[in-house]
Amino acid sequence: MIPFITFGLASLAGACSDDVPKGPPTSSGAGAGGSVDPEDPKSCAADPLPLQNPRAHTLGETFYLPRVLDDADCAQLTWQLASAPQNSQNLVHAKGAPEPRFTPDVAGEYLFRLDDQASTELRLTTVARTPADRYRNHYLSPLFGAARVDGELWTANGASYTVTRLVTDGPGNWTKAHELPVGSWPAAIAHHPGAEHVLVAQRGSDTIGFIHRERLVLEDALWVGDEPTGLALSPDGARLYVTLPTMGAVAIVDVAARELVGRIDVGFDPRAIVVSSDGAHLYVASYRSGNRVKDTRGTYGPDDDQDIWIIDTQTGLVETVVEGVAADLRALALSPEGDELYVAATDGDPEPTQTDPSAEPFVHQVVVVGADPTRADFGTVLRRADLTRQPSSTGAVVNPSGILVTDDRVWVASEASDLVVALDRVTLEEQTRAAVGAGPRQLVALDDGAGGHLLAVHAHQHFAVNLLDSTGADRGTVPLTDDPRPPAVALGERVFTRPGGGFAGNHACSSCHVEAQNSGMIWNFGPSIWHNVRPLQLLDATTPLEWGAYVSSTQNFGYQGPSSIVGRPATPEEAEGLGAFLGSLLGAPRETGWTRLDGSYTDAALRGKALFEGEALCVGCHTPPLYTSRDTIDRGKSGVPADVPTLLGVYRHGIYFVAGQARGLPAALDVALDYVNVALTDDQRSDLLQFLYELTPKGAAPLGIWPDRDSNDALHADVRPAVTFADAIDDTQGKSAADVAADYLVLEHEQGLRVPGRVEITGHRLDFVPDAPLDPGATYRFRVLEGLPFLSGGALWGERVTEFTVARPATAAWPEAMTMIVEVPGPGGQVVPIPLALEPSATPRAGGLTLVVKPQLFGNQQRQPVWARLDGARFLMQPLALPINPTGVGDASWIEGSVTSVVGGNIAEIQGTLRITGPGITIPDVRFTITPTGP
Repeated sequence: MIPFITFGLASLAGACSDDVPKGPPTSSGAGAGGSVDPEDPKSCAADPLPLQNPRAHTLGETFYLPRVLDDADCAQLTWQLASAPQNSQNLVHAKGAPEPRFTPDVAGEYLFRLDDQASTELRLTTVARTPADRYRNHYLSPLFGAARVDGELWTANGASYTVTRLVTDGPGNWTKAHELPVGSWPAAIAHHPGAEHVLVAQRGSDTIGFIHRERLVLEDALWVGDEPTGLALSPDGARLYVTLPTMGAVAIVDVAARELVGRIDVGFDPRAIVVSSDGAHLYVASYRSGNRVKDTRGTYGPDDDQDIWIIDTQTGLVETVVEGVAADLRALALSPEGDELYVAATDGDPEPTQTDPSAEPFVHQVVVVGADPTRADFGTVLRRADLTRQPSSTGAVVNPSGILVTDDRVWVASEASDLVVALDRVTLEEQTRAAVGAGPRQLVALDDGAGGHLLAVHAHQHFAVNLLDSTGADRGTVPLTDDPRPPAVALGERVFTRPGGGFAGNHACSSCHVEAQNSGMIWNFGPSIWHNVRPLQLLDATTPLEWGAYVSSTQNFGYQGPSSIVGRPATPEEAEGLGAFLGSLLGAPRETGWTRLDGSYTDAALRGKALFEGEALCVGCHTPPLYTSRDTIDRGKSGVPADVPTLLGVYRHGIYFVAGQARGLPAALDVALDYVNVALTDDQRSDLLQFLYELTPKGAAPLGIWPDRDSNDALHADVRPAVTFADAIDDTQGKSAADVAADYLVLEHEQGLRVPGRVEITGHRLDFVPDAPLDPGATYRFRVLEGLPFLSGGALWGERVTEFTVARPATAAWPEAMTMIVEVPGPGGQVVPIPLALEPSATPRAGGLTLVVKPQLFGNQQRQPVWARLDGARFLMQPLALPINPTGVGDASWIEGSVTSVVGGNIAEIQGTLRITGPGITIPDVRFTITPTGP
């Protein structure tokens, strides 16, 4: 192993002292010196950030060098680039951010040096990776991902971690000219005419990237705060304004100096931003402000539901707050004259049931706000139009996400409906509409080469730009990049964001789960059920799902959600895709706006972590390493039963608990401390709050473990326990990834003996393969040890463990095909028999039978693979999605029975019970019978 910091010829003390890699350090080391013998020459480098991997740094990301110590011998020193790969031209930047930084522009080996007494050196290996290799589904998609760059069009490609440059030949024909890697989840583009650099908001990297126009490389990236999302340049190009949604602020960047010079506090979840033509005012919109007018739950305070903040750029203060606009404000555009502000938004009423035809739970609209500071209507709503229900509408327009004003028209992009709609600018009546690619958001006006205009539509899920002429006619499509998402995840995202059917034709899953978060409102989800929308993250690791714990798995929800919630039953491919998409959602990246720049804990957060694990009494429910016990408690913090959510990435949510009674993490902490009846000093509360702001996975995000708590009984003896993470294992220290993992994956017999076996890796799933079948009737423990190192840096921060039992030999054989009849209780005491065909799967998994469930009465398009097991005469089956009427799909769990008849060595009958759950519904002890299919 090559040590990545050297002091003269000596490596860091202890860097190679153990064959087994260590986990992250227990101290942040901020400002500390290197581990050097007192007699050695003095190094001027502080400890390196612990969660970066200098042996496998990704091209497109910025590497943070150790700070230079601030004392008389060191203060004037800076890191110098001693050697670099051929054609590399990027430089070290020592100022502007908390740490010195370097953004590699070429893959290969770099050497950095400090001219101190110890001749301190740092080696960095940079690797070029494909977008598919880099993709991690933090779902920080580009809201404002296209912009003019002089006569060109540039796009931020979100999930591909690239930026694309489009050029024209003059007559309106646009082509892709270049694509370059940048930081993770690029979300917005900004450029001042004639400027040397294009600016990109790198939402997953917490930075603003500086792309050199001529060299077409990412030259530098400046840290600005958590999840930079929207960009606006001052008219002279000197100042860049950046929205920071999770920090409730707008960052101010001195572009020439590449320095963060200030922040303006606004309010909850600022994203869309525009600047007036004279530079005097900024208009900033809350993405999820909610709707206080419709609130009957008492969850809004007097300062909540702020929709738009109008900021005086000279004073840096909020001059006017606009309320009563909408609940979710997605995009802003100023009129050419600058006197009106146009808003693409969704409002609605969460009180009535969504199936009520007279209700308006979702109102997708354009709202016009006065923007002339000399007029009395400045900052007031002037007019609005319901894009779906107004008389001129020709159909639903769901989740408007982009808006542009050109001459006498307003153009609106509908992300869910894959449409662009043109409205009359004065009356807001619909004039025309055009179908475009999946997920249209940002709209940009281009010259058509003939004195007119083209409309460029950034279809972010399609990874393409659609071109429309002034009439809305199709003028072509330009691909931007290859789709980096696995095909199932890509399909699932489309199912998640598309409109439903019937009563749900005017909304999508993403209308409530805004960017997989919550919407800011408390919804009527069923009989006497009023819930804050639960954020979606790390679902495969934290089942069951939803506050009521009524969903067993993402696989089940792949069928349940489309049918029961949005009235559009899923095909098997769509259900598999939705389950894959939901299972891929990771929530927060490692770094937050409060951590150190690599995502490691600050000293204050480490003190808070100790409180969390001790005096504050948090770990009983929020148990590490997942920070949830995964239990349902009878009386949660909202006074009702609640499934315990994970706290990883909790700082992002903004609205907390079942009833949504806490808006903001500080308020949520106070509710939690009151719940456990713990009194802390002000300093202790501050430290605990800091820990929650920094609580993210410090290695790879955890995904599923198998067998899990709902699949750990009576596995067949050929079982291969497995665990999945979001990142690969670190194989840069002389051992293969499988050999590294083998030191950390342990299978133990109930007698304490370690089971011999090997590790096989498929993608990011690690399978432990025992050398021999396991003992029938025995109990085993599968452990994934703390310290498992990941290629992206960091390590597993706490042991993951699961226990399971092995089945005894079955009393009889399973026939080729079986039929299951579930006796579902109906109205008036009637019983509705629901038949399900059970057929063997063509792709079985070790550890039991693998069956395909095919409903025969309702939902007969379903094809769900499930495990089933025989333990002597016991029968167990995986929870499954159970269609119980033409539009409703319940969750069938606790499926267990007994073999009651055997003929000729084959099972002739199984009888048992299961439980059916849904929103506000729990039906236990539902009887079922399984018999062979046939004459």
